[in-house]
Amino acid sequence: MKHEVFRKIAWVCFFTAFAGVSCVLSGCLETKKSGATLARFDGTTLTESDFVAKIKNLSRELQNVVLRRRKDFVGDMVDEHFLEKEAKKRAVQNLPDVKELIQQAQRKIVIAKLIELEVDRKISLGDGEAEKYYEAHKEQFMTPLLLRASHILAATKEEADAVKSMLSSGSDFAELARARSIDSTASRGGDLGFFQKGQLIPEFEEAAFKMNPGDTSEVFKTQFGYHIIQLTDRAEPKLRDFRAVKSAVEKQLINEKRSKRYREFVEKLKTGAKIEIDEKNLNALFQAPSAKTK
Repeated sequence: MKHEVFRKIAWVCFFTAFAGVSCVLSGCLETKKSGATLARFDGTTLTESDFVAKIKNLSRELQNVVLRRRKDFVGDMVDEHFLEKEAKKRAVQNLPDVKELIQQAQRKIVIAKLIELEVDRKISLGDGEAEKYYEAHKEQFMTPLLLRASHILAATKEEADAVKSMLSSGSDFAELARARSIDSTASRGGDLGFFQKGQLIPEFEEAAFKMNPGDTSEVFKTQFGYHIIQLTDRAEPKLRDFRAVKSAVEKQLINEKRSKRYREFVEKLKTGAKIEIDEKNLNALFQAPSAKTK
């Protein structure tokens, strides 16, 4: 299990390693080791800076996994050293499929760096820009209409009709739900909690969203059986406070600016270039083999 976890982490580190190689070639990485020595082996040392460099681009969740099991991770780094040494000894890096992978990774890294330089570093938000967007697009920041309902589920229409009759005679909905409902919500009186459109099955929502608090539905059928709903609460849409959505607004604006800047930059690079896409051949790629041979 331990090795499976760190194998996954190793793959996450894979592209970081390629980025490191690229930076070393271009002289942008400081190769001097620093910090406390964590391990000595094969005439070399593994330092604190090596450890930090290895995990700095991992997600916070994976970093926490590594820090909890740091000794195992250092052991894997030692293993990696000997594996890399053996791979170089066998010239694995010169195998055609490995060369192709390296070229693909290097291409992606170089392109990503160019985008960082020409797009990401050239976009920013002005003072108050996020709040102005919020004020002009308040409809985007409304909470959804929420309903709260309880329901009773019966296996047959006869059973559901009998429950409906008891409700009409004044029986308590929650008590009947506990006694007669076959749904897992029976133990809490049939309470489903709050929900919005799209969270429940269509037949259920069609009935519920026509009701007002206090209403009890007629019996209706779904794939699960026969239902009776009682609407218990309704929370109308309201505008979210700007402070609660500020980070989301800023992220949205940055993404919009990034997309616009990216398209402008790419189109500028393509200026004057003759680009032809053969749609006939492109569409033929997705035809069934039998269709191509006819």
